[in-house]
Amino acid sequence: MKLKASVDYGVRAIMYLAVKGTTCSSREISEEMSVPRDYLIQLALRLRNAGLIKARPGKNGGYVLAKDPSEITIANILDAFDNDLKHVRQPMKKGRKVSDSAAAVRAMHGMLADSLDQYMNSITVQDLLKALDDDEPVEEVMADAFEAEAARLRAKAK
Repeated sequence: MKLKASVDYGVRAIMYLAVKGTTCSSREISEEMSVPRDYLIQLALRLRNAGLIKARPGKNGGYVLAKDPSEITIANILDAFDNDLKHVRQPMKKGRKVSDSAAAVRAMHGMLADSLDQYMNSITVQDLLKALDDDEPVEEVMADAFEAEAARLRAKAK
C-alpha cells in the first residue's frame, strides 16, 4: 500500500518537528524534508486544524508540535489528511435478507478495518523517536505494535 503524497509529507513534517523539538520555519522543513514549500504550507494548515502543530507567525515564526510526541499517533496524522485507509461502511439495511457469505464478508471487512485502526493508533511519534535515539530498528517498534494487536485479537477470539 502506498500513502498519498500529502500523508507522506505530513509524516515527514511531524517527524522533523519532533526530532528538532523547537519551532522550525517552513523553509527549513521544506529544504530538509524535500517537501515543496507551498505545498507544505497547505499541509501545515491541515495539521494545525487537527491539533497536531501550532503555527507561529512573524520573523522568527514557523511550526512547532502542539502536543507531546507521545500523544501523537500515526493514525492522528493519517486522519488529518482524511486518508484513504478510512472507509465509511454502509450499514446493512434493516429487514433485508443478507446471505451468510455477504454477512461474513462484511464482518471480516469490519474486523480488518478495526485492526488496522488499532495498529495505527498504537504507534506514536515518540515510539519512532525512541527508535532513532536508541538505535533500535524501527522494524522492532512496528513488530511490537503488531504483536500487541495480535494479542488483542487472540483475546477477543476467546
